[in-house]
Amino acid sequence: MDGLYWKIGEINQMRIPTNGLLTFGATALLALSMGFTGCATNDRTSGQVINDTMIGHNVNHALNSDAVLKYPDVKVNAYNGTVQLTGFVDTDQQRARAAEIAAGVPGVTQVVNEITLKPTPTGRATIRDVNPDAAPVVPPPR
Repeated sequence: MDGLYWKIGEINQMRIPTNGLLTFGATALLALSMGFTGCATNDRTSGQVINDTMIGHNVNHALNSDAVLKYPDVKVNAYNGTVQLTGFVDTDQQRARAAEIAAGVPGVTQVVNEITLKPTPTGRATIRDVNPDAAPVVPPPR
């Protein structure tokens, strides 16, 4: 019993230096104020961020729901109602149609169309024959 009392007494004698406590408090207050200052410089509210997320989702859904064309290689970013389309399509008609679809989504105020046409392959064309018994076709030398 005396050993237990001695340990409790030892804990009671521990002191926190005042300088360390003041330094910790000042550091915590500085970090907290810097955190609030960083939040104050953001020009968007959480509601605007949620709206942009929903607009981007709706544009993506509209592009993927198009009856004629699908846009798997097109990415959508939204910021304050402005939608940016990036990625690749096969034709100019697909590029223009993607911008039209995006412009028709509620909440979209502007469309920045940065979709590019897929590059055409250069060099020799590869030949694939579905008939395994056919003789291999060798392209002519250039």
